[in-house]
Amino acid sequence: MAMHGMPRAAVAKLAYAPVAPTAMTSSYTTGSSTTMSSTFGSTFGSTFGSSLGTTSTTTGHGGDAGMFTRLEVKFKDLRSWVLGGDVIKLLPALNRHVFVDSPMSFFAFSSITRPTEQDKQGHALYDLYADFARMGIALGSDSSCALRVTELNATFAMCPTYPRQIVVPAAASDAHVEAVASFRSKGRLPICSYVYARNGASLWRCAQPKRGILHAQNHADEQYLLYIALASPGPSSLYSGSRTRKIWIADCRPELNARVNNLTGGGTESGNLAHAHVSFLNIGNIHAMRESIEAVRSLGELVASSNNTESTDLSWGTRVEDTKWLSHVRRVLSGALQVAHALDVQATTVVVHCSDGWDRTAQLCSLGQLLVDAHYRTRRGFLEVIEKEWVRAGHKFQDRVAPGKSEDDDDQQAPIFIQFLDCVWQLFRLFPTYFEFNERMLETLADAVFSGRYGTFLGNCERERSAWGVRDRTSSLYASVLQDDRFVNPFYRASSTAALLPDMPSVLRQVTLWSSYYFRGAPFPPSPAGNPASPLYAVSDSGEGNALSNGAQEDMEIAMKAALRRIRILEDKLSAATAKPPSPLLPSAMSYPPLYSTSLELDKPAQIQQQSTPEPLARHEEASTSGHYLSGRSSSDGIVYASAAPSVALQVPTVSMTPRPASAHSLTQAGTWKCSICTKMNAANVLQCIVCGRAPR
Repeated sequence: MAMHGMPRAAVAKLAYAPVAPTAMTSSYTTGSSTTMSSTFGSTFGSTFGSSLGTTSTTTGHGGDAGMFTRLEVKFKDLRSWVLGGDVIKLLPALNRHVFVDSPMSFFAFSSITRPTEQDKQGHALYDLYADFARMGIALGSDSSCALRVTELNATFAMCPTYPRQIVVPAAASDAHVEAVASFRSKGRLPICSYVYARNGASLWRCAQPKRGILHAQNHADEQYLLYIALASPGPSSLYSGSRTRKIWIADCRPELNARVNNLTGGGTESGNLAHAHVSFLNIGNIHAMRESIEAVRSLGELVASSNNTESTDLSWGTRVEDTKWLSHVRRVLSGALQVAHALDVQATTVVVHCSDGWDRTAQLCSLGQLLVDAHYRTRRGFLEVIEKEWVRAGHKFQDRVAPGKSEDDDDQQAPIFIQFLDCVWQLFRLFPTYFEFNERMLETLADAVFSGRYGTFLGNCERERSAWGVRDRTSSLYASVLQDDRFVNPFYRASSTAALLPDMPSVLRQVTLWSSYYFRGAPFPPSPAGNPASPLYAVSDSGEGNALSNGAQEDMEIAMKAALRRIRILEDKLSAATAKPPSPLLPSAMSYPPLYSTSLELDKPAQIQQQSTPEPLARHEEASTSGHYLSGRSSSDGIVYASAAPSVALQVPTVSMTPRPASAHSLTQAGTWKCSICTKMNAANVLQCIVCGRAPR
């Protein structure tokens, strides 16, 4: 049996759904209250099974009394389907395919026989040494470096959820590192995630200390924190006279929760540390997040049901806030902005942890780097920070997504990674020119978490993925994403290399529900539809504007692509025109050099300087006022670049998309002639057009 579009890894729950007492067809169709997606996931027989849920029986009505006629399938991405017809035999079949015990049953392990070379490169996307070299830290090759790589965890014995290679202070010996690991929850000692090249401040992550009810002190742990403080190089010297600058320990939890953890052997650092100060960021735990996202699901179901009234729409904002999801998102963004501010403005080293250091810690560390380092706002850089802070650092994807399990089977399920993507979307929505990727890429990453199509997000840690042979047996999500130009944001400004540090109120007050993702399967449009009219400068055979876009963002992207295509057409016309040998008006015309050269390597006015780094053409500008000509070069991502040229007014046709037929030059007024190609007015003593180099004819 096959049913296209139903991914086994994404299902949260199965249940018979009540239906009005009317006859239903025996074929499987979508119910009136849901919308079926034909593109989500893969073939049912091979992919549907890793996250379906419980079954409850509710008597429906159909052709025969007591027959169930509707089956509701709830997905973990908040979408749902209703299958109609005789579903009595369907439910057991779904249960067999959906509930699986072995990870080898996931689609990622059965979809391919051997990964491609691109998949292998995708699995090896992140390189620890290359990442730190980009930050200006030569790990392993500089004896004076304050950091070093240790392979104490090569067999995952010291910390089962950390990667084989971790970055620690160079001053800490291996024995010291092991002693600190024994004092931290799950062996997750502080490891270095990032060094800010601008001032030397660094970002570290770990789990809570095991201080317990007696508030035990550990000299090795305190000395290790001092080494972290001393490991920050650069202008932000840790010494002011004889006093050491304090590092900031950012505990993601509410303070009450952290204190309660002392009763279970956990806790937080002592407030009496001379070289560190502790503060709490009040981010809720996984249980609070799970309850909140379920409230969002219920809100979508309410609007999709017949109980939806005008009052629901009028009170929509209140209902959304009542889910507390936006409040949680604001807390995470607030913490990330504080981390980024400490690194960039205060040049302070930050140590982030929560209870076990794999949920809230991953959120703040990855968002903090995204804010201060423009590299992580590129497509590749964003995937690198996900691999570094989520996949390799041990976020429990297997437990949080729970493929093959019902949403009721395990209380460890929580949308932590989805919440991180939500926070990135909030920033992208407010500052779209700072990101090379777009919303479509964020949605694709979210879908990949649940679909089970790739091996990237399978398993809880590197140890499990290594045991399962993920690199040698599955496809890589990263390889797929990096090859797809649909994920490129045309409004990205590559020159935006500064830290993104907006005022906190300007961000938190603008947080809104990511409706285009959470309500994709709803019968109502999650966001306003796009403009059905074709964009300005659209080429008739390009298909632009023929289909209704999904919103304003897609509208703008389509318009930008149309403008860039038009520019390329004009470039091609100019290139073709200048490639033909000129026909001189006078026999001696070719013996004279052009007044201005169109080549940057030849003579040019002194005030014109060649750009060291070409800038993407962010919007269409009339060439007659820009003082630039289009070089005809485009990058691999389709962005057209502008290059410096002589300061000559360039005029290009703005109406016709086809070249005008060549004709004799026209002397419109005494002492001038008009170029038949670019229409530039030239002085009579100029024997070649000062713009395109064409001789008059």
